[in-house]
Amino acid sequence: MPVVLGFNCYKHDAAAAILVDGRLVAAAEEERFTRRKHDSDYPAKAVEYCLKTAGVTASDIDCAAYYMVPGEVARENIRYSRHYLFSPGGGNFLLGQLAGSRKMSLVGATLRDHLGPSFRARMAFVDHHEAHAWAAWYCSGFESAAVLTMDGVGERTTSILGRFDGPRLSRIAGSAFPNSPGVYYSAVTKHLGFEPDSDEYKVMGLASYGGPEFEDLFKRMIRATDDGRIAVDTDLMDIHRGVHFARFAPSVERLIGPVRRPGEEITHTHENVAASAQKALEAVGLKLATILRSRTGLDRLVISGGVGLNCVMNGVIEREAGFAEVYPLPAPHDAGTSIGAAVAAYIPLFGADSLESPDGMYLGSSYSEKEIEAALVQSKQPWTKPEDIHMETARLVADGKVVGLFQGRMEFGPRALGNRSILADPRRADMKDIVNSVVKQREGFRPFAPSCLEDRAGEYFEGCGKSRYMISTYMVAPGKAEVIPAVTHVDGTARVQTVTPETNESYWTIIHRFSELTGVPVVLNTSFNVKGEPIVESPVDALRCFWGTGLDALSIPPFLIVKPDRF
Repeated sequence: MPVVLGFNCYKHDAAAAILVDGRLVAAAEEERFTRRKHDSDYPAKAVEYCLKTAGVTASDIDCAAYYMVPGEVARENIRYSRHYLFSPGGGNFLLGQLAGSRKMSLVGATLRDHLGPSFRARMAFVDHHEAHAWAAWYCSGFESAAVLTMDGVGERTTSILGRFDGPRLSRIAGSAFPNSPGVYYSAVTKHLGFEPDSDEYKVMGLASYGGPEFEDLFKRMIRATDDGRIAVDTDLMDIHRGVHFARFAPSVERLIGPVRRPGEEITHTHENVAASAQKALEAVGLKLATILRSRTGLDRLVISGGVGLNCVMNGVIEREAGFAEVYPLPAPHDAGTSIGAAVAAYIPLFGADSLESPDGMYLGSSYSEKEIEAALVQSKQPWTKPEDIHMETARLVADGKVVGLFQGRMEFGPRALGNRSILADPRRADMKDIVNSVVKQREGFRPFAPSCLEDRAGEYFEGCGKSRYMISTYMVAPGKAEVIPAVTHVDGTARVQTVTPETNESYWTIIHRFSELTGVPVVLNTSFNVKGEPIVESPVDALRCFWGTGLDALSIPPFLIVKPDRF
Protein backbone atom coordinates (compact mmCIF):
# COMPACT_ATOMS: atom_id res chain seq x y z
CA MET A 1 0.00 0.00 0.00
CA PRO A 2 2.09 2.97 -1.23
CA VAL A 3 1.70 6.13 0.86
CA VAL A 4 2.94 9.53 -0.33
CA LEU A 5 2.54 12.71 1.71
CA GLY A 6 2.64 16.04 -0.14
CA PHE A 7 3.00 19.38 1.61
CA ASN A 8 3.89 23.05 1.15
CA CYS A 9 4.88 25.83 3.53
CA TYR A 10 6.99 28.94 4.19
CA LYS A 11 5.44 31.17 1.54
CA HIS A 12 1.67 31.20 2.00
CA ASP A 13 -1.34 28.88 2.22
CA ALA A 14 0.48 25.93 3.82
CA ALA A 15 -1.29 22.60 3.31
CA ALA A 16 -0.89 18.84 3.27
CA ALA A 17 -2.34 16.05 1.14
CA ILE A 18 -1.95 12.28 1.20
CA LEU A 19 -2.13 9.63 -1.52
CA VAL A 20 -2.76 6.05 -0.43
CA ASP A 21 -2.49 3.41 -3.15
CA GLY A 22 -2.99 6.14 -5.76
CA ARG A 23 -6.11 7.64 -4.17
CA LEU A 24 -6.30 11.13 -2.69
CA VAL A 25 -7.62 10.33 0.77
CA ALA A 26 -7.33 13.73 2.43
CA ALA A 27 -6.11 17.29 1.93
CA ALA A 28 -6.41 20.36 4.14
CA GLU A 29 -5.01 23.84 4.60
CA GLU A 30 -3.24 24.66 7.85
CA GLU A 31 -5.17 27.91 8.29
CA ARG A 32 -8.39 26.01 9.00
CA PHE A 33 -6.89 24.44 12.12
CA THR A 34 -4.76 27.32 13.41
CA ARG A 35 -7.37 29.98 12.51
CA ARG A 36 -4.62 32.17 10.98
CA LYS A 37 -5.66 33.17 7.47
CA HIS A 38 -3.14 32.15 4.78
CA ASP A 39 -0.99 30.49 7.46
CA SER A 40 2.43 29.84 5.93
CA ASP A 41 4.11 27.89 8.72
CA TYR A 42 4.98 24.21 8.60
CA PRO A 43 1.52 22.50 8.41
CA ALA A 44 1.75 20.28 11.48
CA LYS A 45 -2.00 20.07 12.08
CA ALA A 46 -2.80 19.45 8.41
CA VAL A 47 -0.20 16.66 8.29
CA GLU A 48 -1.66 15.08 11.42
CA TYR A 49 -5.15 15.32 9.98
CA CYS A 50 -4.05 13.61 6.75
CA LEU A 51 -2.36 10.73 8.59
CA LYS A 52 -5.34 10.23 10.90
CA THR A 53 -7.85 10.26 8.05
CA ALA A 54 -5.76 7.87 5.98
CA GLY A 55 -5.40 5.53 8.96
CA VAL A 56 -1.61 5.42 8.67
CA THR A 57 1.32 6.30 10.88
CA ALA A 58 4.60 8.06 10.17
CA SER A 59 6.30 4.71 9.62
CA ASP A 60 3.88 3.90 6.77
CA ILE A 61 4.92 6.90 4.64
CA ASP A 62 7.04 5.85 1.68
CA CYS A 63 7.80 9.35 0.40
CA ALA A 64 7.23 12.93 1.53
CA ALA A 65 7.10 15.43 -1.33
CA TYR A 66 7.72 19.15 -0.97
CA TYR A 67 6.43 21.72 -3.46
CA MET A 68 9.68 23.58 -4.11
CA VAL A 69 13.36 22.97 -4.85
CA PRO A 70 15.03 24.94 -2.01
CA GLY A 71 18.47 25.24 -3.62
CA GLU A 72 16.93 26.89 -6.67
CA VAL A 73 15.08 29.37 -4.45
CA ALA A 74 18.34 30.41 -2.75
CA ARG A 75 20.12 30.78 -6.11
CA GLU A 76 17.36 33.02 -7.43
CA ASN A 77 17.49 35.24 -4.35
CA ILE A 78 21.22 35.71 -4.82
CA ARG A 79 20.75 36.23 -8.56
CA TYR A 80 18.45 39.20 -7.91
CA SER A 81 20.36 40.58 -4.92
CA ARG A 82 21.59 43.50 -7.00
CA HIS A 83 17.99 44.75 -7.17
CA TYR A 84 17.70 44.64 -3.38
CA LEU A 85 20.97 45.85 -1.95
CA PHE A 86 20.88 49.39 -3.29
CA SER A 87 17.27 50.16 -2.38
CA PRO A 88 15.92 51.26 1.03
CA GLY A 89 15.56 48.20 3.24
CA GLY A 90 16.87 45.98 0.48
CA GLY A 91 19.62 44.38 2.55
CA ASN A 92 17.18 43.30 5.25
CA PHE A 93 14.80 42.03 2.58
CA LEU A 94 17.54 39.86 1.03
CA LEU A 95 18.48 38.45 4.44
CA GLY A 96 14.83 37.61 5.06
CA GLN A 97 14.56 35.86 1.70
CA LEU A 98 17.70 33.83 2.32
CA ALA A 99 16.44 32.87 5.78
CA GLY A 100 13.22 31.66 4.16
CA SER A 101 15.08 29.53 1.63
CA ARG A 102 17.16 28.06 4.45
CA LYS A 103 13.97 27.01 6.25
CA MET A 104 12.90 25.31 3.04
CA SER A 105 16.22 23.46 2.80
CA LEU A 106 15.70 22.12 6.34
CA VAL A 107 12.07 21.11 5.82
CA GLY A 108 12.94 17.41 5.78
CA ALA A 109 14.45 17.71 9.24
CA THR A 110 11.40 19.67 10.40
CA LEU A 111 9.16 16.87 9.18
CA ARG A 112 11.28 14.26 10.96
CA ASP A 113 11.25 16.26 14.19
CA HIS A 114 7.47 16.47 13.99
CA LEU A 115 6.72 12.84 13.11
CA GLY A 116 9.40 11.24 15.24
CA PRO A 117 12.01 8.53 14.73
CA SER A 118 9.60 6.11 13.03
CA PHE A 119 9.48 8.47 10.01
CA ARG A 120 12.09 7.18 7.58
CA ALA A 121 10.54 8.10 4.25
CA ARG A 122 12.57 9.47 1.39
CA MET A 123 12.17 13.16 0.57
CA ALA A 124 11.27 14.47 -2.88
CA PHE A 125 11.57 18.11 -3.93
CA VAL A 126 9.26 19.01 -6.81
CA ASP A 127 9.54 22.03 -9.10
CA HIS A 128 6.90 24.51 -7.97
CA HIS A 129 5.12 25.07 -11.27
CA GLU A 130 5.25 21.38 -12.09
CA ALA A 131 3.52 20.75 -8.75
CA HIS A 132 0.79 23.18 -9.86
CA ALA A 133 0.53 21.39 -13.20
CA TRP A 134 0.44 17.85 -11.79
CA ALA A 135 -2.33 18.79 -9.36
CA ALA A 136 -4.51 20.14 -12.17
CA TRP A 137 -3.94 17.13 -14.43
CA TYR A 138 -4.57 14.60 -11.67
CA CYS A 139 -7.73 16.24 -10.31
CA SER A 140 -9.20 16.84 -13.79
CA GLY A 141 -9.33 13.15 -14.62
CA PHE A 142 -8.22 13.93 -18.18
CA GLU A 143 -5.88 11.48 -19.88
CA SER A 144 -4.35 14.13 -22.16
CA ALA A 145 -4.62 17.89 -21.83
CA ALA A 146 -2.86 21.17 -22.44
CA VAL A 147 -1.76 22.88 -19.24
CA LEU A 148 -1.37 26.55 -18.32
CA THR A 149 0.08 27.66 -14.98
CA MET A 150 0.48 31.28 -13.88
CA ASP A 151 1.39 32.74 -10.49
CA GLY A 152 3.75 35.16 -8.70
CA VAL A 153 6.89 33.05 -8.85
CA GLY A 154 8.07 29.56 -7.98
CA GLU A 155 11.80 29.04 -7.84
CA ARG A 156 12.18 31.32 -10.83
CA THR A 157 9.32 30.33 -13.13
CA THR A 158 6.13 32.38 -13.32
CA SER A 159 4.23 30.40 -15.97
CA ILE A 160 4.27 27.10 -17.85
CA LEU A 161 2.65 26.25 -21.14
CA GLY A 162 2.75 22.50 -21.63
CA ARG A 163 0.90 19.31 -22.35
CA PHE A 164 0.12 16.07 -20.60
CA ASP A 165 0.15 12.91 -22.66
CA GLY A 166 -1.03 10.53 -20.01
CA PRO A 167 1.29 10.77 -16.99
CA ARG A 168 3.99 12.62 -18.93
CA LEU A 169 4.42 16.39 -18.75
CA SER A 170 6.15 18.24 -21.59
CA ARG A 171 6.92 21.94 -21.41
CA ILE A 172 6.25 24.01 -24.52
CA ALA A 173 7.05 27.49 -23.26
CA GLY A 174 7.24 29.45 -20.05
CA SER A 175 8.16 32.67 -18.32
CA ALA A 176 10.65 33.61 -15.64
CA PHE A 177 10.75 36.27 -12.97
CA PRO A 178 10.40 39.28 -13.11
CA ASN A 179 7.87 38.61 -15.88
CA SER A 180 5.22 37.71 -13.35
CA PRO A 181 1.44 37.94 -13.85
CA GLY A 182 0.86 37.27 -10.16
CA VAL A 183 3.12 40.04 -8.90
CA TYR A 184 1.69 42.37 -11.56
CA TYR A 185 -1.81 41.80 -10.19
CA SER A 186 -0.57 42.15 -6.62
CA ALA A 187 0.88 45.55 -7.51
CA VAL A 188 -2.59 46.57 -8.68
CA THR A 189 -4.04 45.18 -5.45
CA LYS A 190 -1.65 47.22 -3.33
CA HIS A 191 -2.17 50.39 -5.38
CA LEU A 192 -5.91 50.11 -4.76
CA GLY A 193 -5.41 49.91 -1.00
CA PHE A 194 -5.97 46.19 -0.51
CA GLU A 195 -3.68 43.53 0.95
CA PRO A 196 -1.42 41.98 -1.72
CA ASP A 197 -1.16 38.21 -1.82
CA SER A 198 -4.58 38.08 -0.16
CA ASP A 199 -7.12 40.54 -1.58
CA GLU A 200 -6.61 40.10 -5.33
CA TYR A 201 -10.19 38.85 -5.64
CA LYS A 202 -11.37 42.27 -4.44
CA VAL A 203 -9.72 43.85 -7.47
CA MET A 204 -11.51 41.35 -9.70
CA GLY A 205 -14.86 42.23 -8.11
CA LEU A 206 -14.21 45.98 -8.25
CA ALA A 207 -13.23 45.76 -11.92
CA SER A 208 -16.83 45.17 -12.97
CA TYR A 209 -17.78 48.64 -11.76
CA GLY A 210 -15.23 50.45 -13.92
CA GLY A 211 -14.32 51.05 -17.53
CA PRO A 212 -11.11 50.47 -19.51
CA GLU A 213 -9.84 54.05 -19.18
CA PHE A 214 -6.24 52.89 -18.68
CA GLU A 215 -6.37 49.64 -20.66
CA ASP A 216 -3.69 50.64 -23.17
CA LEU A 217 -1.32 51.55 -20.35
CA PHE A 218 -1.78 48.23 -18.57
CA LYS A 219 -1.45 46.30 -21.81
CA ARG A 220 1.96 47.96 -22.23
CA MET A 221 2.77 46.91 -18.70
CA ILE A 222 2.00 43.20 -19.26
CA ARG A 223 1.54 41.23 -22.46
CA ALA A 224 1.92 37.77 -23.92
CA THR A 225 4.38 37.23 -26.75
CA ASP A 226 3.75 35.10 -29.82
CA ASP A 227 6.07 32.36 -28.54
CA GLY A 228 4.10 31.86 -25.33
CA ARG A 229 6.00 34.02 -22.85
CA ILE A 230 4.78 36.75 -20.51
CA ALA A 231 6.56 40.10 -20.75
CA VAL A 232 6.34 42.70 -17.96
CA ASP A 233 7.69 46.20 -18.54
CA THR A 234 9.78 46.78 -15.42
CA ASP A 235 10.27 50.43 -16.38
CA LEU A 236 6.57 50.88 -15.59
CA MET A 237 6.50 48.84 -12.39
CA ASP A 238 9.06 47.63 -9.87
CA ILE A 239 8.27 44.05 -8.90
CA HIS A 240 11.71 42.68 -8.06
CA ARG A 241 10.97 42.46 -4.34
CA GLY A 242 7.80 40.45 -4.84
CA VAL A 243 4.15 40.89 -4.03
CA HIS A 244 4.36 42.96 -0.85
CA PHE A 245 6.74 45.59 -2.25
CA ALA A 246 5.62 45.81 -5.88
CA ARG A 247 4.60 49.26 -7.03
CA PHE A 248 4.08 51.32 -10.13
CA ALA A 249 6.61 53.80 -11.43
CA PRO A 250 5.99 57.50 -10.65
CA SER A 251 5.16 58.07 -14.34
CA VAL A 252 2.32 55.55 -14.04
CA GLU A 253 1.02 57.01 -10.77
CA ARG A 254 0.84 60.42 -12.42
CA LEU A 255 -1.62 58.91 -14.91
CA ILE A 256 -3.71 56.64 -12.67
CA GLY A 257 -3.45 58.55 -9.41
CA PRO A 258 -1.63 57.96 -6.12
CA VAL A 259 -1.79 54.82 -4.00
CA ARG A 260 -5.12 54.54 -2.18
CA ARG A 261 -4.74 54.17 1.55
CA PRO A 262 -6.76 51.39 3.22
CA GLY A 263 -10.11 52.74 4.32
CA GLU A 264 -10.12 55.69 1.93
CA GLU A 265 -13.07 56.21 -0.37
CA ILE A 266 -13.08 54.11 -3.52
CA THR A 267 -13.48 56.45 -6.48
CA HIS A 268 -14.48 55.86 -10.08
CA THR A 269 -10.81 56.21 -11.02
CA HIS A 270 -10.02 53.29 -8.74
CA GLU A 271 -12.75 51.28 -10.42
CA ASN A 272 -11.29 52.14 -13.83
CA VAL A 273 -7.79 51.11 -12.70
CA ALA A 274 -9.18 47.73 -11.58
CA ALA A 275 -11.13 47.28 -14.81
CA SER A 276 -8.14 48.18 -17.00
CA ALA A 277 -5.72 45.94 -15.10
CA GLN A 278 -8.18 43.05 -15.24
CA LYS A 279 -8.63 43.43 -19.02
CA ALA A 280 -4.87 43.32 -19.51
CA LEU A 281 -4.60 40.10 -17.48
CA GLU A 282 -7.48 38.52 -19.40
CA ALA A 283 -5.72 39.35 -22.68
CA VAL A 284 -2.56 37.60 -21.47
CA GLY A 285 -4.41 34.50 -20.27
CA LEU A 286 -6.47 34.23 -23.43
CA LYS A 287 -3.49 34.60 -25.76
CA LEU A 288 -1.47 31.96 -23.89
CA ALA A 289 -4.43 29.56 -23.94
CA THR A 290 -4.98 30.20 -27.65
CA ILE A 291 -1.31 29.47 -28.34
CA LEU A 292 -1.66 26.21 -26.42
CA ARG A 293 -4.72 25.22 -28.43
CA SER A 294 -2.88 25.88 -31.68
CA ARG A 295 0.41 24.22 -30.75
CA THR A 296 -0.96 21.12 -29.03
CA GLY A 297 -4.10 20.43 -31.04
CA LEU A 298 -5.64 19.15 -27.80
CA ASP A 299 -9.24 19.98 -26.97
CA ARG A 300 -8.87 19.99 -23.18
CA LEU A 301 -7.07 22.53 -21.02
CA VAL A 302 -6.22 22.52 -17.31
CA ILE A 303 -5.33 25.73 -15.47
CA SER A 304 -3.43 26.15 -12.19
CA GLY A 305 -1.28 28.59 -10.24
CA GLY A 306 -2.56 31.45 -8.09
CA VAL A 307 -3.67 33.48 -11.11
CA GLY A 308 -6.04 30.58 -11.84
CA LEU A 309 -8.22 31.93 -9.03
CA ASN A 310 -9.19 34.74 -11.40
CA CYS A 311 -12.54 33.26 -12.38
CA VAL A 312 -13.32 36.08 -14.82
CA MET A 313 -10.18 35.27 -16.80
CA ASN A 314 -11.08 31.57 -16.65
CA GLY A 315 -14.50 32.33 -18.10
CA VAL A 316 -12.96 34.28 -20.98
CA ILE A 317 -10.60 31.38 -21.73
CA GLU A 318 -13.44 28.87 -21.58
CA ARG A 319 -15.57 30.88 -24.01
CA GLU A 320 -12.94 32.11 -26.46
CA ALA A 321 -9.79 29.94 -26.52
CA GLY A 322 -11.30 27.14 -28.61
CA PHE A 323 -11.07 24.26 -26.13
CA ALA A 324 -13.97 21.84 -25.80
CA GLU A 325 -13.39 21.56 -22.06
CA VAL A 326 -11.50 23.77 -19.61
CA TYR A 327 -10.71 22.64 -16.07
CA PRO A 328 -9.36 25.30 -13.71
CA LEU A 329 -8.10 23.47 -10.62
CA PRO A 330 -10.44 24.37 -7.72
CA ALA A 331 -7.37 24.89 -5.48
CA PRO A 332 -4.94 26.50 -7.95
CA HIS A 333 -3.13 28.50 -5.26
CA ASP A 334 -0.12 27.17 -3.38
CA ALA A 335 -2.21 24.90 -1.16
CA GLY A 336 -3.00 22.84 -4.25
CA THR A 337 0.67 22.11 -4.81
CA SER A 338 0.55 19.71 -1.87
CA ILE A 339 -1.54 17.46 -4.12
CA GLY A 340 0.67 18.05 -7.16
CA ALA A 341 3.89 17.34 -5.26
CA ALA A 342 2.46 14.05 -4.01
CA VAL A 343 1.39 13.01 -7.51
CA ALA A 344 4.71 14.03 -9.08
CA ALA A 345 6.59 11.92 -6.50
CA TYR A 346 4.16 8.98 -6.65
CA ILE A 347 4.41 8.24 -10.38
CA PRO A 348 8.16 7.50 -10.70
CA LEU A 349 8.04 5.34 -7.56
CA PHE A 350 4.83 3.39 -8.04
CA GLY A 351 3.62 4.09 -11.59
CA ALA A 352 0.49 5.85 -12.80
CA ASP A 353 -1.77 2.83 -13.29
CA SER A 354 -3.07 2.91 -9.71
CA LEU A 355 -3.79 6.65 -9.69
CA GLU A 356 -7.47 7.44 -9.13
CA SER A 357 -8.67 11.01 -9.65
CA PRO A 358 -10.75 12.43 -6.77
CA ASP A 359 -14.52 12.78 -7.12
CA GLY A 360 -14.42 16.31 -5.77
CA MET A 361 -12.83 18.70 -3.29
CA TYR A 362 -14.57 17.47 -0.13
CA LEU A 363 -11.26 16.27 1.29
CA GLY A 364 -11.20 17.91 4.71
CA SER A 365 -12.34 17.07 8.21
CA SER A 366 -15.80 15.95 9.26
CA TYR A 367 -17.52 15.51 12.61
CA SER A 368 -19.87 12.85 13.92
CA GLU A 369 -23.34 13.58 15.27
CA LYS A 370 -22.03 12.84 18.76
CA GLU A 371 -19.20 15.36 18.38
CA ILE A 372 -21.57 18.02 17.04
CA GLU A 373 -24.04 17.45 19.87
CA ALA A 374 -21.22 17.77 22.43
CA ALA A 375 -20.31 21.17 20.97
CA LEU A 376 -23.96 22.25 21.12
CA VAL A 377 -24.27 21.16 24.73
CA GLN A 378 -21.12 23.09 25.60
CA SER A 379 -22.55 26.22 23.94
CA LYS A 380 -25.58 26.08 26.30
CA GLN A 381 -27.92 27.25 23.55
CA PRO A 382 -31.25 25.67 22.60
CA TRP A 383 -31.47 23.62 19.42
CA THR A 384 -33.94 21.38 17.64
CA LYS A 385 -33.59 18.19 15.64
CA PRO A 386 -36.07 18.56 12.76
CA GLU A 387 -37.55 15.55 11.04
CA ASP A 388 -36.50 16.99 7.67
CA ILE A 389 -33.47 19.21 8.22
CA HIS A 390 -33.10 19.89 4.49
CA MET A 391 -36.66 21.22 4.14
CA GLU A 392 -36.33 23.34 7.28
CA THR A 393 -33.06 24.81 6.02
CA ALA A 394 -34.60 25.59 2.63
CA ARG A 395 -37.68 27.09 4.26
CA LEU A 396 -35.61 29.43 6.39
CA VAL A 397 -33.70 30.63 3.30
CA ALA A 398 -36.96 31.09 1.38
CA ASP A 399 -38.32 33.13 4.31
CA GLY A 400 -35.42 35.58 4.00
CA LYS A 401 -33.21 34.20 6.76
CA VAL A 402 -29.41 34.01 6.39
CA VAL A 403 -28.34 30.49 7.31
CA GLY A 404 -24.96 29.02 8.17
CA LEU A 405 -24.59 25.47 6.84
CA PHE A 406 -22.07 23.07 8.40
CA GLN A 407 -22.12 19.48 7.21
CA GLY A 408 -19.98 16.63 5.89
CA ARG A 409 -16.31 16.96 4.96
CA MET A 410 -14.71 20.38 4.73
CA GLU A 411 -13.83 21.65 1.27
CA PHE A 412 -10.21 21.89 0.15
CA GLY A 413 -9.40 25.22 -1.46
CA PRO A 414 -10.76 28.73 -1.04
CA ARG A 415 -14.35 28.08 -2.16
CA ALA A 416 -17.16 26.89 0.10
CA LEU A 417 -19.12 24.32 -1.89
CA GLY A 418 -22.07 23.63 0.39
CA ASN A 419 -20.41 22.04 3.41
CA ARG A 420 -19.01 25.15 5.10
CA SER A 421 -21.32 27.73 3.52
CA ILE A 422 -23.62 30.63 4.29
CA LEU A 423 -26.90 30.49 2.35
CA ALA A 424 -29.40 33.22 1.49
CA ASP A 425 -32.29 33.93 -0.90
CA PRO A 426 -30.97 35.07 -4.31
CA ARG A 427 -34.38 36.55 -5.25
CA ARG A 428 -34.06 39.47 -2.85
CA ALA A 429 -32.14 42.41 -4.32
CA ASP A 430 -31.25 43.66 -0.85
CA MET A 431 -29.80 40.32 0.27
CA LYS A 432 -26.36 41.08 -1.16
CA ASP A 433 -26.04 44.17 1.04
CA ILE A 434 -27.48 42.35 4.06
CA VAL A 435 -24.99 39.49 3.86
CA ASN A 436 -22.06 41.78 3.07
CA SER A 437 -22.68 44.16 5.96
CA VAL A 438 -24.47 42.21 8.70
CA VAL A 439 -22.87 38.80 8.27
CA LYS A 440 -19.62 38.87 6.27
CA GLN A 441 -18.62 42.38 7.42
CA ARG A 442 -16.93 43.16 4.11
CA GLU A 443 -16.98 45.69 1.26
CA GLY A 444 -20.34 46.28 -0.41
CA PHE A 445 -19.00 45.92 -3.96
CA ARG A 446 -18.14 42.24 -3.43
CA PRO A 447 -20.41 39.81 -5.33
CA PHE A 448 -21.85 36.51 -4.14
CA ALA A 449 -21.98 33.22 -6.01
CA PRO A 450 -25.02 31.14 -6.95
CA SER A 451 -25.29 27.41 -6.33
CA CYS A 452 -27.65 25.89 -8.88
CA LEU A 453 -29.11 22.49 -9.62
CA GLU A 454 -26.89 21.32 -12.45
CA ASP A 455 -29.71 20.14 -14.72
CA ARG A 456 -31.27 23.63 -14.54
CA ALA A 457 -28.07 25.68 -14.88
CA GLY A 458 -28.49 26.35 -18.60
CA GLU A 459 -31.80 28.11 -17.92
CA TYR A 460 -30.15 30.68 -15.66
CA PHE A 461 -26.55 31.00 -16.91
CA GLU A 462 -25.54 31.20 -20.55
CA GLY A 463 -23.36 28.31 -21.71
CA CYS A 464 -23.18 26.75 -18.26
CA GLY A 465 -23.65 22.99 -18.27
CA LYS A 466 -21.26 21.91 -15.52
CA SER A 467 -19.35 24.24 -13.20
CA ARG A 468 -18.89 22.44 -9.91
CA TYR A 469 -16.20 24.51 -8.24
CA MET A 470 -17.19 28.18 -8.53
CA ILE A 471 -14.04 28.89 -10.57
CA SER A 472 -15.48 30.41 -13.80
CA THR A 473 -17.99 33.17 -14.53
CA TYR A 474 -20.97 33.05 -16.88
CA MET A 475 -23.44 35.61 -18.12
CA VAL A 476 -26.78 35.45 -16.38
CA ALA A 477 -29.40 34.42 -18.95
CA PRO A 478 -31.75 37.10 -20.33
CA GLY A 479 -34.60 37.81 -17.95
CA LYS A 480 -33.01 35.94 -15.04
CA ALA A 481 -31.10 38.84 -13.47
CA GLU A 482 -34.47 40.12 -12.24
CA VAL A 483 -35.19 36.69 -10.73
CA ILE A 484 -31.85 36.25 -8.93
CA PRO A 485 -30.53 39.82 -8.40
CA ALA A 486 -28.55 38.99 -5.25
CA VAL A 487 -26.16 36.72 -7.18
CA THR A 488 -26.00 38.76 -10.39
CA HIS A 489 -22.91 40.97 -10.44
CA VAL A 490 -23.08 44.53 -11.72
CA ASP A 491 -21.74 43.39 -15.12
CA GLY A 492 -24.43 40.72 -15.51
CA THR A 493 -22.18 37.78 -14.66
CA ALA A 494 -22.16 35.16 -11.92
CA ARG A 495 -19.53 32.78 -10.52
CA VAL A 496 -21.53 29.58 -10.70
CA GLN A 497 -21.44 26.33 -8.75
CA THR A 498 -23.56 23.51 -10.17
CA VAL A 499 -24.68 20.75 -7.82
CA THR A 500 -25.84 17.19 -8.43
CA PRO A 501 -26.95 14.38 -6.09
CA GLU A 502 -23.69 12.61 -6.94
CA THR A 503 -21.43 15.53 -6.00
CA ASN A 504 -23.20 16.54 -2.79
CA GLU A 505 -26.52 14.85 -2.06
CA SER A 506 -27.31 16.79 1.10
CA TYR A 507 -26.61 20.20 -0.45
CA TRP A 508 -28.46 19.24 -3.64
CA THR A 509 -31.48 18.30 -1.53
CA ILE A 510 -31.53 21.71 0.18
CA ILE A 511 -31.43 23.52 -3.18
CA HIS A 512 -34.05 21.13 -4.57
CA ARG A 513 -36.33 21.82 -1.60
CA PHE A 514 -35.78 25.58 -2.09
CA SER A 515 -36.77 25.13 -5.73
CA GLU A 516 -39.94 23.30 -4.70
CA LEU A 517 -40.84 26.18 -2.36
CA THR A 518 -39.97 29.07 -4.68
CA GLY A 519 -39.69 27.78 -8.24
CA VAL A 520 -36.05 28.98 -8.34
CA PRO A 521 -33.33 26.26 -8.39
CA VAL A 522 -30.64 28.65 -7.11
CA VAL A 523 -29.40 29.75 -3.68
CA LEU A 524 -26.85 32.40 -2.73
CA ASN A 525 -23.74 30.68 -1.39
CA THR A 526 -20.75 32.29 0.30
CA SER A 527 -18.06 30.89 2.57
CA PHE A 528 -18.85 30.36 6.26
CA ASN A 529 -16.51 32.94 7.78
CA VAL A 530 -16.18 36.64 8.41
CA LYS A 531 -13.69 39.11 6.98
CA GLY A 532 -10.14 38.30 8.02
CA GLU A 533 -10.83 34.75 9.23
CA PRO A 534 -10.46 31.37 7.51
CA ILE A 535 -13.52 29.30 6.66
CA VAL A 536 -14.82 27.46 9.73
CA GLU A 537 -13.39 23.98 10.33
CA SER A 538 -15.12 22.63 13.46
CA PRO A 539 -18.56 22.83 15.08
CA VAL A 540 -17.05 25.17 17.68
CA ASP A 541 -15.81 27.47 14.88
CA ALA A 542 -19.28 27.39 13.33
CA LEU A 543 -21.00 28.23 16.60
CA ARG A 544 -18.57 31.06 17.33
CA CYS A 545 -19.12 32.58 13.87
CA PHE A 546 -22.89 32.08 14.18
CA TRP A 547 -23.21 33.91 17.47
CA GLY A 548 -20.70 36.61 16.53
CA THR A 549 -22.47 37.69 13.32
CA GLY A 550 -25.91 38.54 12.01
CA LEU A 551 -26.65 34.98 10.90
CA ASP A 552 -30.27 34.05 11.61
CA ALA A 553 -29.88 30.29 11.79
CA LEU A 554 -27.31 27.51 11.88
CA SER A 555 -28.07 24.26 10.08
CA ILE A 556 -25.65 21.68 11.42
CA PRO A 557 -27.32 18.39 10.48
CA PRO A 558 -29.13 16.82 12.07
CA PHE A 559 -29.44 19.85 14.37
CA LEU A 560 -30.84 23.35 13.82
CA ILE A 561 -30.43 26.56 15.82
CA VAL A 562 -32.60 29.60 15.04
CA LYS A 563 -32.04 32.96 16.68
CA PRO A 564 -35.06 34.94 17.87
CA ASP A 565 -36.29 37.39 15.23
CA ARG A 566 -34.44 40.70 15.22
CA PHE A 567 -36.48 43.80 15.94
